Amino acid sequence: MAGRQGFLQYVKRAFLLKWNLLVFGAAVAAGIISGRPDIALPIAAAGELLYLGTLSANRRFQDAIDAAEHKAQSANDAVAAEARRRAMLEGLPRQDRAAYERLRSQCLELRAIAGRVTGEADVGGQRPGAGLQSSGTNRLLWIYLKLLYSKSAVERFFNTIDVAAIEDDIERAEGRLAELGPAEADTPTSGRRRASLEDQIATSRLRLANHKKARENYEFIKDELVRLSTKIAGLSELSINRQDPNFITSEVDSVAASVQTSEQAMSELDFLTGFGREDEPTPELLDEPVATTEDK
Repeated sequence: MAGRQGFLQYVKRAFLLKWNLLVFGAAVAAGIISGRPDIALPIAAAGELLYLGTLSANRRFQDAIDAAEHKAQSANDAVAAEARRRAMLEGLPRQDRAAYERLRSQCLELRAIAGRVTGEADVGGQRPGAGLQSSGTNRLLWIYLKLLYSKSAVERFFNTIDVAAIEDDIERAEGRLAELGPAEADTPTSGRRRASLEDQIATSRLRLANHKKARENYEFIKDELVRLSTKIAGLSELSINRQDPNFITSEVDSVAASVQTSEQAMSELDFLTGFGREDEPTPELLDEPVATTEDK
């Protein structure tokens, strides 16, 4: 449930109720037509203020308004998450999209196994293993998709960086800096040159450090992609032998809880991906349309 809104927001929502606008508008119109608006209008205003104050302070009314606000926000979050999912998939290379679809197929099979064990059927709008799907599998898929997108973004970043050229720039700048001699002998012109060269060197070293950090995260992300896909494949195989939906659910949740380091690595690449540290809604990945060959 979303947090409580300010009292004035409840007053506003109470005033904008259709039947209130209708009654209040009729009272004002009647007061004007009566020929004594100096008496009728203050009475109508007083009645309206009493109504607004009473209804806005009612806890059940506040709960209903909060629930409606939370529902609307959840719907907006779901739309935003779906839009981001589509954008991420469209930005992936063909082989990465294929890897995502393979993992998603494994997750669907895992959900089906849980459904068969519990006797659930995909009829009447009930999805087999719905509890499993909502607890951890979607989160696993979402993390995997974000990892794929991060990997692709870093690869594009690497294509724009020439490490050897940056190192050459540093070497040349350091040589020119050495030619200036000691800073104590600087003239106003050589002082400006020194400051410019020192800033150039600092910026280039920062670029190299940024590249090194991105490289470290890139290698970790590749390892995590293999780990997650291997975990899902292993769970599918184990669940066939165990035939225990609680085991499946607990193992999926355990894997989902183990991806905090992955999220940390992705947050360090937010200058490339836009992923921050804040939590975000997870789209319903298992129930998305199956990708076709043309989509990939």
